[in-house]
Amino acid sequence: MTDYSTAIFGLIAFTAVVSAAVVYILAQPSDLPVVKKSLQN
Repeated sequence: MTDYSTAIFGLIAFTAVVSAAVVYILAQPSDLPVVKKSLQN
């Protein structure tokens, strides 16, 4: 069997980076009128 630990750690690191990017983007004030409208209601 092949040792998959490197691939598993790489996948975990990739998931962490993507999750951090999504949280960062969602934390920014949005310039989209649709989002602004839904946030005001």
